[in-house]
Amino acid sequence: PSNTVCRDNCPMFVLPNVFTPNGDNKNDTFQPLECPAFVQSLEFKAYNRWGAQVYSTKDVNINWDGKTNGGKDLAAGQYYYEVKIYFESSQKQSVPVTLKGWVQLLR
Repeated sequence: PSNTVCRDNCPMFVLPNVFTPNGDNKNDTFQPLECPAFVQSLEFKAYNRWGAQVYSTKDVNINWDGKTNGGKDLAAGQYYYEVKIYFESSQKQSVPVTLKGWVQLLR
């Protein structure tokens, strides 16, 4: 028997399905719901409906404002995303979790 207990984190990462970058300070950026607990790092990429990458970031909070990395406003519509998340873990090397989905950008 031991008095030391080792438990791994129970990470959760949830993304919304719509955001409205219209300057009203409500839902203006695409970012994880709640706080991204136990996220060590991530790679986020967004694509338009033709498969062209329009945005990418390594910011844990994503904070996508509906613009390309070059600063151009994107059209309203659906965008596909892929996010590879590295969670903090008790294991020496964390295994990335990949999430894929759609987000609706409304103007």
